[in-house]
Amino acid sequence: MINKKQILVIALVLVIITAGVLQYTYGKSGFSARKDDDERLGEAVYVDNVNGSTAGTDNDIAADSGNVPVVGEADNFFVQARLDRETIRSRQKEELQEITTLKNAPEDSVAKAHEEYLALIKRSEIEATIESLIRQRGFDDVVAILGTNGSVDLIVKADNLSQDQTAQLSDIVMRHANVEMDAIYIRNMK
Repeated sequence: MINKKQILVIALVLVIITAGVLQYTYGKSGFSARKDDDERLGEAVYVDNVNGSTAGTDNDIAADSGNVPVVGEADNFFVQARLDRETIRSRQKEELQEITTLKNAPEDSVAKAHEEYLALIKRSEIEATIESLIRQRGFDDVVAILGTNGSVDLIVKADNLSQDQTAQLSDIVMRHANVEMDAIYIRNMK
């Protein structure tokens, strides 16, 4: 069995790996890669929250006084959505693990917690598969969220979606999540 310390270590390792991936991904176009030679340390930069562009800088990234890149709203949304989802899942897994390790817990509670734990892992795998297949279709980014009620929400990074693209996305979800078309909700985001 995994104890609390091991779960904490695993969670910290996942956070470090995520931070490394984000640093690698966004480090290529960070503050030092800016094209204008103007020093902007301490200068306020307006960020347009509607479409994620910045005023007075490149349209992708602005820098604040701490040299931390501020990413456009859409990019930030997808990263934050995945981090939030994984944080919630980690908490849920911890709680279910605690139930399964209780000495005086009824067997039916332990069995139900174990089933929920396995379902949680399966949902995570299905979401990852769907996201990967959709990115292979040429979309920049996507977040898939499988609900416990059998619905699937897809948020795709795209200006707009054609009927063909929506059909492709629905087909991927129906095949891998084993849901009907009316349980799929697709939304695009710039």
